[in-house]
Amino acid sequence: MYLNEQIASGVTSFREAFYFLLDNKGTILRYYGDFITSGLLDSSEQISELLPETVLKRFYQFVKSAEKRFQCNMLVCSANEVYAVKCSFTKNAQGNVDLKGLVDESYKSEGLIPIDKLPLPIAMVKKDGEIIQLNRLFIDYFLESKIIAKPLFIQDIIKTNILSPETFDYRKMIKSDANSRAIFCHFKGAENNQTFLLNLIPVDSSTERIFLASIKDLTQFIEVQQNLEDQNQELRQQVQDEFELNRSFELKLLRKNRLESLGEIASGIFHELNQPLTHLSLKIDNMLENWQRGNVTEEYLMNKGEQIQRQIQRMRGIIDEMKQFSTIPESRDEVINIKTVLNCALEDVSYMQVSGLILVVNHVDDINVHGSASELEQVFVNILTNSIQSLQMKQSENGGFKPKLKVTLKKTPELITVVFIDNGLGVSDTEMEQLFKPFYTTKKEVGGTGLGLFIINNLMRKMNGRVTVDSKEGKFFKTTLSFPIIKEE
Repeated sequence: MYLNEQIASGVTSFREAFYFLLDNKGTILRYYGDFITSGLLDSSEQISELLPETVLKRFYQFVKSAEKRFQCNMLVCSANEVYAVKCSFTKNAQGNVDLKGLVDESYKSEGLIPIDKLPLPIAMVKKDGEIIQLNRLFIDYFLESKIIAKPLFIQDIIKTNILSPETFDYRKMIKSDANSRAIFCHFKGAENNQTFLLNLIPVDSSTERIFLASIKDLTQFIEVQQNLEDQNQELRQQVQDEFELNRSFELKLLRKNRLESLGEIASGIFHELNQPLTHLSLKIDNMLENWQRGNVTEEYLMNKGEQIQRQIQRMRGIIDEMKQFSTIPESRDEVINIKTVLNCALEDVSYMQVSGLILVVNHVDDINVHGSASELEQVFVNILTNSIQSLQMKQSENGGFKPKLKVTLKKTPELITVVFIDNGLGVSDTEMEQLFKPFYTTKKEVGGTGLGLFIINNLMRKMNGRVTVDSKEGKFFKTTLSFPIIKEE
């Protein structure tokens, strides 16, 4: 026999549960019965303290009417079980009312596990929503009294509130394919509404189709889930706070580094401005000398004036770069011709004399790159200056030395390269590792500041380029500049 057979069973047996003798006002005059002796029902002076409100209202109507007898069905809950009780109210010859309650033993079936033993609130519900059987847990969760009048409808007990994902509608639910619903409804004894998962399982009986309503309390699970979410949110906030703190520290370090670099730039002012100033001084001296000799022509003045103006523009560019150092520099994206900039750089260093210098320049016309013309000229001048100074120092040590400097421009499908190679002093492997560090120099005796390659490296990065060096001590020094190809749109 299964749960549905409990409902379908036609076997009916009764045993007396209680007897009360009542007056017309509901005062209890006499009582006895198993439910009273066992303590299931408390002995009271007034029947109003025992009966459900609907039954009590019917009782007061009954004593005022001409009716002799009426019956009703109730459920009475013990600590472990639920009993179905058939109650009869009968007027006796003395004008009082006999209230008798008989336990319907067919409500349970012997030899089966009753739904009272199931660990969830359970109710057996007819198609119209009438509850025909329920367990103690269901009453503990949803009903206020341990004596309940029948008929009892699930729609009247489980009432959702406005926070529920959807309104509980029993008839609609049994017609749908989804037999599970998460609902918010009242939980007896709780200040707030609780969350339950309601499952309706169809059970076919021999007379009609009924449903087993199984209800699982999800409140604690949701609270744990919410606590985890709150903790995750708190953890996310802590991570965000740590990120902001680290970012603040990083900004402070950047500012500190920028201030330290200002000291390096201050030292580099001499290095960067000394070359055009020396060039200007030589040009002016040359002009004065020719003026005294009377060899000054208009063409000569125009040529010297252009050279002087170019050096002034170069110094102005250096000063502008220093002004922009404390802010984010604007990206320059002009197309510049390498040959033109190289010729200007060679003119800039032409005052640096090396006896017997063999200068070879191999280049292809119309090699263009993106960047700043003044910055690229600064790169070329620094590299040429390093090479010429190295050649001068080696020549002073070896009178028979033949100085050579070669500049080669190459273009491949992937890169544009400019290679400077001289046969000067070169550097050792140990010195190679230090070359790009600021203030490291191998030419202190000729006024080297150690900023040349440091500045070259930074400028090449700004132009999305790259600088590499190679050398063998006493033999050569090679500097290679690599630029990305300008893609045709």
